[in-house]
Amino acid sequence: MAWPLASVLLLAALSADPPAAEKTAAAPAAAAAAAPANAGGKAATPAPAATDSSLPTIIVLGPIFLLFYILLIRPQQQQEKKRKGLVNSLKKNDKVLTSAGIYGTVVSVEPEQDKVVLRVDDDKGVKFTFSKASIVRVIDAKPEKSAEVSS
Repeated sequence: MAWPLASVLLLAALSADPPAAEKTAAAPAAAAAAAPANAGGKAATPAPAATDSSLPTIIVLGPIFLLFYILLIRPQQQQEKKRKGLVNSLKKNDKVLTSAGIYGTVVSVEPEQDKVVLRVDDDKGVKFTFSKASIVRVIDAKPEKSAEVSS
């Protein structure tokens, strides 16, 4: 999850123009480096460049990161939480769809081994074993048979 944030920071750093103060400080430094040595045989050392505050950068990038979190990261976390709840609530006789596009009916769920056995053909009794993570959607959730009989 951290790589999108790092790539945004890298792109912002690479595409940013140096401030005007650095441009003007860089020009005399380049001229001093190109100038011949002074009478003592030593090269002239340029004056240190003025440092600018990073506060404006934080003020600009802060809302961008907040928007990035709100639009991309948070919805993905909510969707993953919802999917995990769906997978954990699987029970016998639920009709499901797998990530491979196979429709089937849950025969058994083994939570400790992360397995789900699906019956894909009622006539021949064909059964497949899948990982619980491969269940994408519950098509028809059959309620558990209760002891009460409605009259």
